[in-house]
Amino acid sequence: MSAKLDLSPLKNSLARLREALEFCNSDRAKGDPRFARFLQGGAIQAFEYSYGLSIKFLQRYLQQHEADPGEVDRLSFNDLVRRGYETGLLAAELVVWKQFRHNRNLSSHAYDENKAREVYKGIPAFLTQAELFYAEVEKRQNAEKES
Repeated sequence: MSAKLDLSPLKNSLARLREALEFCNSDRAKGDPRFARFLQGGAIQAFEYSYGLSIKFLQRYLQQHEADPGEVDRLSFNDLVRRGYETGLLAAELVVWKQFRHNRNLSSHAYDENKAREVYKGIPAFLTQAELFYAEVEKRQNAEKES
């Protein structure tokens, strides 16, 4: 049996991202466009961090459970996500995760309001998929612990 991954960084980052979205949708944010933009910037940063952790934890989990962990290191992003989907770790196919990756790359241009808005609009879909991924890994680790 492989060592259990400490999922707390991913869990915490997803909780912060959910909170950021809740603040962005608050009455105060809706009533103050400047405040809303500030909060959206925070949500975008939380997305960047959560996205990075999601990909790292996908890779780590696969490394622990593949016959050849070194093979996982050599996988391209596309192949890593495909493997995650094929093994049931990810609920969404590659095209969805490629959009998340596009948004993450676009987020470095968040000073451009149109690009920031595009990234922000994609955050709820990412959060849903990342939470499903987290739940699946947690479920599998708990099952491994019981067996």
